[in-house]
Amino acid sequence: MNILVVCQYGLYHDFGASFVHAQAREYVRLGHQVRAIVLLPIGKRDWDGKRFSDSRRTVDGVELYTMRHISFSNYGEKSLNKLFAYRSLHKKANALLEGFVPEIIHTHFLGTASEAGAWLKKRLGIPLAVTTHGSDTSVPLRQGRGSELKALCNHADAVTAVSTALAQKVRSCGTETRVSVILNGFNLQALPEHLEKAEGSIIQAGHLLEQKRFHITIRAFQQLQTDCPGAVLVLVGDGPEQKKLEALCQSLGLDGSVQFTGKIPNHEVLSKMGSSQFFVMPSVQEGFGIVYLEAMACGCIAIGTEGEGIADLIVSGENGFLVPPDQPETIAKTILWCLKHPKEASAIAERGRQAALGLTWEKNAMQYISLFESLKERKCSQ
Repeated sequence: MNILVVCQYGLYHDFGASFVHAQAREYVRLGHQVRAIVLLPIGKRDWDGKRFSDSRRTVDGVELYTMRHISFSNYGEKSLNKLFAYRSLHKKANALLEGFVPEIIHTHFLGTASEAGAWLKKRLGIPLAVTTHGSDTSVPLRQGRGSELKALCNHADAVTAVSTALAQKVRSCGTETRVSVILNGFNLQALPEHLEKAEGSIIQAGHLLEQKRFHITIRAFQQLQTDCPGAVLVLVGDGPEQKKLEALCQSLGLDGSVQFTGKIPNHEVLSKMGSSQFFVMPSVQEGFGIVYLEAMACGCIAIGTEGEGIADLIVSGENGFLVPPDQPETIAKTILWCLKHPKEASAIAERGRQAALGLTWEKNAMQYISLFESLKERKCSQ
């Protein structure tokens, strides 16, 4: 099958960490041909450091074509960015598709990429599948733009969500398009070979954004200090909240026990997970979170938020823990319980590890291929 993938450059700038590339690479491994059109604003650097020209390369068998367009960042999100992306796509479509005859279009995120996919669907007369990952659904709904979200979904032949909770949000906009759930996978090959856990060691990894609730993890850690003075907290990632989080640690007297690593390569993140006993990410508006899978596969006891996407994997008290949002005291109590019941905690960690190991990119890709085949059959029967 010839699969045309469309996504923003932000989802593809790091081949090692890109879930879009991990999935596309698996399509290729399963015997399919993949070409990805990667939407890239003029002026932003590409993989080679260039700012203005389009580029082509093949990585892991995936053909990658960048398509430059004018973008006004968040200011043009509602209309201008899409308009200029259309214009670029209209001018460059022949070059982008040269030597490649797509049978299915798969776009990531509802927005500019899915609109580009809808234009290509109309031009090529082939089915369009769109995957929503979280913020592309939750933000429009929160801003009262449900009708816009509905229109984006209705352009597609199928919409997939990365979790049950996210699928329910998509359906709430009233779309006529069928919405199904396909859970993300992760890269088994990158896992560390040896897992040596330091008691009381805690890690959280991700972009330092408000929705990730790093400040809740820090406050939970502060509450642990009396009962577990040897505990350490490692925060991995960078982002706009970093200075605020560092100031919070200083105000709570945690300077010496909280480590900010900044952004580090994925293999280093996994290595740190391999030596950590707990992974805490009490985020909200989280589609699914591949980082949970990575942490659980590394043997961490995972603590997530009730009602979010990770509830598709974590059964609280069985293979991890789910806590109410914005309750650092509950996180602290959960960690203390585990430290006081090491045998039970170890069993929970192992069940979590086995659950995560069942979610691979191969399984994910095979589910998508099955979806694509059904869309092709439906198109042929019309």
